[in-house]
Amino acid sequence: MDLARSIASVKTANKIPVIAEIKRLIPKLAKEHGLPPDERAAEHLAYDYYVGGACGVSLVTERKHFGGNPERDIPDVLKATPLPLLIKDFILSEADVDYYYRLVKQSGEAYPGRFTLLLHLHLLGEQAEGMLAYVKARGMSALLETRGIPDLPALGKLKGAVGMIGINNKDIDDLERGDDHIRIIPETVSTFRKTCPEALIISQSAHKTPADVACSVTAGSDGVLVGTAFMLASNPVRTVYSFVNAFRMVEEEVY
Repeated sequence: MDLARSIASVKTANKIPVIAEIKRLIPKLAKEHGLPPDERAAEHLAYDYYVGGACGVSLVTERKHFGGNPERDIPDVLKATPLPLLIKDFILSEADVDYYYRLVKQSGEAYPGRFTLLLHLHLLGEQAEGMLAYVKARGMSALLETRGIPDLPALGKLKGAVGMIGINNKDIDDLERGDDHIRIIPETVSTFRKTCPEALIISQSAHKTPADVACSVTAGSDGVLVGTAFMLASNPVRTVYSFVNAFRMVEEEVY
């Protein structure tokens, strides 16, 4: 199943589509608190996310800043769960796409559509449309990450070429070291939908609690991406479950 269909399936079940992330190094915590790289087996983390009810697994494969190891972790995640896989790196060329396509094929995966590559709109600039088309030609999906309203003019030029849009609540250019704050509001989502009415909108980063997830979905996003909260959780299965069922958890806290 591809990521878009998995998101739709979870929404139909009246739960929150949560893409659960594996990242070896968290730059903010590494810098401020000396947190070392997480060396747990990716297959075990991915399986915990699957059991907890995640709609997909996000794997940060960027090496320099996030300690990624795509050659090791991609096959391990694939054999652990049937979930779609989002690959997060700074993908800037067709050669980068080909690299991940080869890893997918080498893993024995017969369904490239199970894979989504993260593309950064502001880094690609005028190359974004061509890159979206190239990823699609390779049989994979793309999640086009934006910084919010500042990227709307560039997004408007792409129109129907975009199937999934990410709105990052943090600054990727600062390696997401800033404060955790859910910046998505209904007005922002509404403006994005006017620009790309058919696209799914994913709220990325800064979700620390089920209430944060509920906030993003209440604002209108179709799904959320959560990383640090799950990597730091003592019980990832339970934590993912609480985010997937965030509205129920928030109601229980109120009553």
